[in-house]
Amino acid sequence: MRAVIVGSGDPVDPRLLKERCENADVIIAADGGGLYLYEAGIIPDLLVGDFDSIPPAVLDYFRAQKQVTIKSFPVKKDFTDTELAVETAADMGADEICILSATGSRLDHSVGNILILSSLLERNIKGWIEDDNNRVYLTGGRMELERLDNWKVSLISLSPEVRGLTTEGLFYPLKDYTLKRGSSLGISNEFVSETAVVSFDKGLLMVILSRDDKDAPGEKN
Repeated sequence: MRAVIVGSGDPVDPRLLKERCENADVIIAADGGGLYLYEAGIIPDLLVGDFDSIPPAVLDYFRAQKQVTIKSFPVKKDFTDTELAVETAADMGADEICILSATGSRLDHSVGNILILSSLLERNIKGWIEDDNNRVYLTGGRMELERLDNWKVSLISLSPEVRGLTTEGLFYPLKDYTLKRGSSLGISNEFVSETAVVSFDKGLLMVILSRDDKDAPGEKN
């Protein structure tokens, strides 16, 4: 089951929002994310949160829609609205979760949301965070990436070391490499084939695809 969660970070392009929601089996708004769905004319299946970010009129509108389930939580709680939405999707049986509007000016929320992906990884749920210019994944071993023109590929170790790191289909190849946490060696690689493969033996790796139209192919900053 495919789930889309819309948070209350920076809004994404309405075209991206509609495209992801059209392919979803369930749409969940995390508090203020309900406003973005409302503005795009999209009705979520669930609205989750303490509702301190969504405009009262929008909340009332969704309450009047019979197909929308409302899950309300107190403001003083142990988890963010985004994490509550992710847990809800996982409990519903989602095996693929796309999280939109989960990044923005609040770096604490952005980092916290990215690290929520580790809990999905532990449950073998495919999850990623996406905005207009970035897609963020966490992986514990191997993943394939379809080529995106003018997008960079960055590999960042979240564990002390990622051992045996090998890449295929990228401009700067790695072979059985140990990438240490804090190293920038894996930043800003590029596709050279239609599919790139990243694999390793041990560790936790963050994979970020970033749109960058200014850098010429082969350039490394």
